Amino acid sequence: MRKLLFAILTITSLFLNSYNRYPTQSPPEPETPLPSEARIKTALSDSQNWNPDPIVEEVLQIFPLWQGSSWTYHYLGYDRSMEVVWQVVETVIDTYSQGGYYITKIERTVDLIEGQPPHDFLVRPKPGTFWYLIDGHNIYRFGDFFHMDLAGAWLDLVIPFPQFSHAWYPNPDQRSWREPGIYGFRTASHPFQKVLPMGGSYTCYNVATRFMDGTAEGTFCETIGYVYQEFNYYNRAFGYRSELIDYSPH
Repeated sequence: MRKLLFAILTITSLFLNSYNRYPTQSPPEPETPLPSEARIKTALSDSQNWNPDPIVEEVLQIFPLWQGSSWTYHYLGYDRSMEVVWQVVETVIDTYSQGGYYITKIERTVDLIEGQPPHDFLVRPKPGTFWYLIDGHNIYRFGDFFHMDLAGAWLDLVIPFPQFSHAWYPNPDQRSWREPGIYGFRTASHPFQKVLPMGGSYTCYNVATRFMDGTAEGTFCETIGYVYQEFNYYNRAFGYRSELIDYSPH
């Protein structure tokens, strides 16, 4: 029962953007300390003067985290008693660069469409801001700009995706273990073509993460981003499904 509770709290924190703080020793500082938001804004008062690193530029062609890009999702959360629907919009509202890093700030708005969830509804989407940091092919996700430590960061994506036979561990604790185990690793399928609601056929991948008591799965399409995400607990009647209904490029 204690293992189940731990798994539920960890997984819910990740996929509802609560960004759990992992109870480990303080990780070492990055070789290049990240500057304050104010200093980055001063250095990048004219973002058009920035020439991205070729690897970062390649990543941005696949996952367009450019200022002004916006994704609108239909988000369905459910438990044993009800289904609740929200509209979730994620918009890149600022981008910075420093020391080879590309940093993007995303604002998430949430509007209730259907249902009246109680205050303790576990799978509600969380509004607010979060951050992506691109370091080479790695895309890290943060809930707080001022605590961006790559050694202790959540490694959300590796782009281009590793071959299907390979995997990466988003959890920084597992990345530091000598034998991280079979749970918590994330894989991407072979590429396939998918027609999206806004029209056009795109190269997409199924991205899956295996946990002890559930799975998180999504569909990621090149030049768009995530078009579908879901989480289900094994033998538990709650989870969520999020589906892209509109995308606006920068």
